Amino acid sequence: MIDAKKLRERLIDDFDYPEVNVDMVVGKIEAMSPDVYAAFEMWYNTGNVVDIEIEGYNFAAVKEKSEKMNPIAVYLTLDWLAREPVKAKAALMRPYSPLGGR
Repeated sequence: MIDAKKLRERLIDDFDYPEVNVDMVVGKIEAMSPDVYAAFEMWYNTGNVVDIEIEGYNFAAVKEKSEKMNPIAVYLTLDWLAREPVKAKAALMRPYSPLGGR
């Protein structure tokens, strides 16, 4: 289990998450489905991407949708795919637009 305080600090220091949003992100990470959390934890501790597949998407396929996504956002998206596959797939199918999000 990842220490929430250290995770919070790393999100701010290493990934430039704004302090106003970081607690929400930490909460989402802590609530990840077990398979996605295990993959995230391995990446977090080692830097090695664990390539799990959720609803036909893996790390590379999600990253391809938006190259600006950091690994944390990719794993959160994979978790979203596990929790709400219909909504998440619909969002991933829309073309990326820097002005309008997805």
